[in-house]
Amino acid sequence: MFEKEGFNEMYKIVCSMMSRPESLAFREPVDWKGLGLVDYLSIVKQPMDLGTVKSKIEAEKYNSIEDIAFDVRLVWRNCMLYNRDGSEFYHLADKFARGFEEAYTALRRLEDSKADLERIPSVDEKLQLSYDIFKITNTDMARVLTMIEASCPSALSKKISTDEVLVNFDALTPRCFHEVNSFVLACFLNLSGNKKNKKRKVDASLGTGGGDSAAQSSNKELEGGVGSAAAEEKNGVDEAE
Repeated sequence: MFEKEGFNEMYKIVCSMMSRPESLAFREPVDWKGLGLVDYLSIVKQPMDLGTVKSKIEAEKYNSIEDIAFDVRLVWRNCMLYNRDGSEFYHLADKFARGFEEAYTALRRLEDSKADLERIPSVDEKLQLSYDIFKITNTDMARVLTMIEASCPSALSKKISTDEVLVNFDALTPRCFHEVNSFVLACFLNLSGNKKNKKRKVDASLGTGGGDSAAQSSNKELEGGVGSAAAEEKNGVDEAE
């Protein structure tokens, strides 16, 4: 749709946020006259809303994705500037802001991941994927396992007594790793999902030589740990509380 790099993904992020029911207050310019907010323009010097951002993307008025990100951030900053800390609107803007930053970071990493599919991933990249993979939906997780089974089946091992599947990230070829990583990051660009998966225990470990990064998955839950620590994470980028 858009020729400039990253614009299609940014457009998807903005549309995703607008599709969420709780984004109603951010979709159009604040009607400060109708709401009797006589001091609004004296406090908010540069009004912005998601509908305006969407229209500007469609009209190709932005030069870069950084410019789009600036305006999106402006929506949240304006709301948090005008509304007191602790208020419903302040909390909502803060929640959207954190969700957007996670999606935007995923977009930047996605562009880097696509740059060279044959590049050997670093230990940090493997560790990050071992975290990120548990934030996607069960349906997307099934797609990841299918991708790995097709391209690098030796990275998968199943426990006979359970439904669990062990994914050894160190056994993935560079191309398979980057393809899986790109898919997982692309999942983060969709902020519109309202369904929340059940909490899933996350566990991973790294060997001193750069590896044994692993993730365990089952049909009902996913388990693992970082060192001896275990944590429970909510699924989805829209759940930053």
